[in-house]
Amino acid sequence: MAISGSVYFWNITVNGWGNPYYAAAAQAGSMDWAALLFGSADAGNGLTVDKPPLHLWVLALSVKVFGLSSWSVLAPQALMGMATVFLVYRSALFWGSTRQAFVAGVLVVFTPVTSMMFRFNNPDALLLLLWALAAFLLIKSAERSSARHLYLAAFVLGLAFLCKQFQSWILVPAVAAAFLAFGFGNLASRLQRLMVAAVVMILPAAAWITVVELTPASARPWIGGSVSNSFLELTFGYNGFGRLTGQAGLGATNPKDFEGVVGYDASFLRLLTINYAPEVAWFLPVAFVGAVIVVTGLFRSKLSRLQSLISLLLLVWFATTFAVLSFMTGDIHPYYTCMLAIPMSCLSAHAIETFWVNRTRTSFRRGAALLTLLCLLVTSGILTWFQEWQPWAGFTTKSMALAAAAILGLSLGGYRPRTTALAHVLAVASILLVPFLFVVESVTTPQQGSFPISGPVPSIESWHRRDAEQLRLNEKSKYSEARGEPVVPQIASRIEGVPPNATWAAATTGSQNAALYQLATGRAVMSIGGFSTGDVYPSLNDFQLYVANKKIGYYIHQPGILDWAAASPNTRAVVSWIEANFPSEELDGVRLFDLTRPLE
Repeated sequence: MAISGSVYFWNITVNGWGNPYYAAAAQAGSMDWAALLFGSADAGNGLTVDKPPLHLWVLALSVKVFGLSSWSVLAPQALMGMATVFLVYRSALFWGSTRQAFVAGVLVVFTPVTSMMFRFNNPDALLLLLWALAAFLLIKSAERSSARHLYLAAFVLGLAFLCKQFQSWILVPAVAAAFLAFGFGNLASRLQRLMVAAVVMILPAAAWITVVELTPASARPWIGGSVSNSFLELTFGYNGFGRLTGQAGLGATNPKDFEGVVGYDASFLRLLTINYAPEVAWFLPVAFVGAVIVVTGLFRSKLSRLQSLISLLLLVWFATTFAVLSFMTGDIHPYYTCMLAIPMSCLSAHAIETFWVNRTRTSFRRGAALLTLLCLLVTSGILTWFQEWQPWAGFTTKSMALAAAAILGLSLGGYRPRTTALAHVLAVASILLVPFLFVVESVTTPQQGSFPISGPVPSIESWHRRDAEQLRLNEKSKYSEARGEPVVPQIASRIEGVPPNATWAAATTGSQNAALYQLATGRAVMSIGGFSTGDVYPSLNDFQLYVANKKIGYYIHQPGILDWAAASPNTRAVVSWIEANFPSEELDGVRLFDLTRPLE
């Protein structure tokens, strides 16, 4: 807990608003109960964010209690991180020794992507916490032969759906398989309890979806990310099959900035490529060895029922998540790899514990040596993409790994237990050193944006490099013209002066731009076109009515934004109508249209 708290809370406000898109939605939820219920992006309740609102409820309540600040927006994720690590430790205690449980928790903290996600206000932090809690409750269910704990686990998974929709149920096959194979009671009773658990799991999601779908469209915000203003369409399309298949007809928006990055690089080796490996690949070889050890243990039937349940849970969880991340062809970002952190860390800890306990056996010493060299190969491969970063780290890692492998593989320690033990410690240190330094880089580097990246900026051109540069606050000038950053003080001052009876003090294209002005002024700012300007919101007719009724004060037009974004025809039509009918002035390269004074 001390280690995780230090990593997740250390200078957390260095990241400003984190993801302004969600920070602004939390601000809106703290100002208006309807905005809180639906997860609106603005207090005017124009449209929602493109995810369910569960994590926004946590953030909005934090803002409501502590006031709007970087700390009140980001600290909840750090607490979620600490709770996740604690639950991983407690769950691992049912499986192995205290040492193994400790290592599992440490590996979660030292996985670079988690060091970013638990310091950022994306919904993934809450998702990982709910997964860890569901797994813990399932284990308690098996330990105590308690159906109540199983149903609680199912309810937690139902809540997780309100975090990231179908992505949240990646854990479901693992829970079902583990309980069916090694749960308590006979097979028929297990099936019956799983059916009841399925109903319990659906209830939280069904309740909120029912409220949304039965509320007249005129009485609620537009569902961001959907084409037909339907949360069900968002669930199965943009946030569902669209992300898995990459088919535009299912709601996918597949970026093609760098060929072979999104969708096109789907393969078993995807997580070893530049866009994903720096986030999560460091411990993958150890996790795969851990998986082999677990499978061997299951087939030899030497495990207790509880250990067998945990083993199968982690195996299916790891395999399912790895397969989804490796082969999905829709929208995918490097930080999605955080989904692999918990099962990967637990399996890796099991492998490390197995080699340590059997360190006096020659076959295990040689296996540890081979695994150390394999991890060295992965680490060295990743460092080739970071030629300008900490050259001493690679040399130190190689020295430790080669020394450990020589001692273990060639039995140079002979029958000296201390030498053998030191070699094992050296091997683990060689695996942890560079990921730890990546975590330090994440903690000390200011970042703000939609797609957080851990570690340093790569030295070669890639999607990972582009996103990393855009996140670094001191490197944003090259992207500001397209994305609407930073906020122009004169424009913010004008927005603050809009009469309070206006529903939206201003409108702009793109949710990131709208969020930044909303956070800076405390006034609702309409996002035309939603997150990526592709939503059919608001329609041209509706926008014209809003303007005629004095519900919008200004329009902020960032040069180049429509060229950068995949704007819908409706968004372009609204912007064209504004340009043709209202006067504008240029302030620091940004055009500001006064929507209260039409051209004569």
